[in-house]
Amino acid sequence: MKKPFLVITALFLVAGAVVLFYLWEKGKEEGRKALQVLPDHVDMQVRDALYTDVSADGSKWEIKAKTATYVRTEKTAIFEDVSVRMITAGGRTFVMTGKRGRLWTESKNMEIVGEVVIVSDQGDRITMEDLKYSERDKTLHTDSEVLLENAGTTLKGRGMKISLPHQRIELLSKVSAVIKSGR
Repeated sequence: MKKPFLVITALFLVAGAVVLFYLWEKGKEEGRKALQVLPDHVDMQVRDALYTDVSADGSKWEIKAKTATYVRTEKTAIFEDVSVRMITAGGRTFVMTGKRGRLWTESKNMEIVGEVVIVSDQGDRITMEDLKYSERDKTLHTDSEVLLENAGTTLKGRGMKISLPHQRIELLSKVSAVIKSGR
């Protein structure tokens, strides 16, 4: 009577050990999967990111984003739900927002796409679909349709160039304007 009981107990213990070993190995595999959340080409991803840079000319950039992804092989940072606050060397402030952004970390060139809005410290509001920044020329430019609004003027056009050093805005084609009188 004791021998069958010992055999059954031993079988239960062996079966239990096999089940525990299986669960242990499956848990290790699930843990590896949980750690592999980033694609292979992504080096780092951060939520609620804040990046600040001061250029040689004294201008300051502050980039905030819901997420920031850095890809070392491409030397780029990719931003989702991005807001860029730029203070020029001359003291002007611009806040640019969009759905996605990209910063080339070596050249400091930038691109913002998706419902882009620029708001200046003087109350100007410019909307477009995409915007590019050239660090070398210190210019913002787009080929998309542009709507520029301030207290007394509404301008529409296609294509725009903003020269930060010269503090000049150019609408490049198909320009129309509405100027409100002071009465």
